[in-house]
Amino acid sequence: MKRTILLALICIAAISCDKKDDAAPEADLNPTSLTYQKAATVRTSGSDLKVELKEVADSRCPMNANCVSMGSAKLVLSISDASNQVNVNFEFKGDSKNQQGFKLGGTEYVLTVSEVLPYPELPKSPKLEDYKIGVSIEKK
Repeated sequence: MKRTILLALICIAAISCDKKDDAAPEADLNPTSLTYQKAATVRTSGSDLKVELKEVADSRCPMNANCVSMGSAKLVLSISDASNQVNVNFEFKGDSKNQQGFKLGGTEYVLTVSEVLPYPELPKSPKLEDYKIGVSIEKK
């Protein structure tokens, strides 16, 4: 009986440690920092895209206030490659997955926004030039 239990435990351990070859590798997304109206190059698999922050409408709850909802930051980003350009409207919410798909020149991409800084604080509001946006883009 002890041998059977020991053999069963060894089989379970071997199965749980089995290498998964069919799992797709996750892309290493290093966010690129954007500032207002200064284009930055974002590296994607196989190509570079030029990304520019055009607009920010920040309605997030200030860190030193009590609010009913968290709010969001609405961004307009201009994304282009060598021959195509598209404006992407993005709504950044701190509590959800901050990804959005878009198409540029027949290729589909996924835009991820990791941060929108500075976070609002009463009594002052950040100027548009103060915003820094962390973005990464990958091909679908």
